Amino acid sequence: MSVVNSMENIVDTALEELLKEDPECCRCEHCMDDMKCLALNALPPKYVSSEKGVLFSKISSAMGQQRSIDIRVACINALEFVKGHPHHPKM
Repeated sequence: MSVVNSMENIVDTALEELLKEDPECCRCEHCMDDMKCLALNALPPKYVSSEKGVLFSKISSAMGQQRSIDIRVACINALEFVKGHPHHPKM
């Protein structure tokens, strides 16, 4: 396994949950990538180099209430921004 930012998986999961609550938000690849980038840039990275590190990072994130709040806020802000300023190709 190479070095990865485990926050990516956590942000993916948080965005999926938020998008269930907002059927009006675009889910095209461009908008999803924009939301993910905005959220990740607002959060500190959490790099790991093993499957054990990924699991530990997920457990740590679940246990830290402030970190969970920070992740949710970053994802909500990203979703709202992209919803108001979609970057996808005109259809």
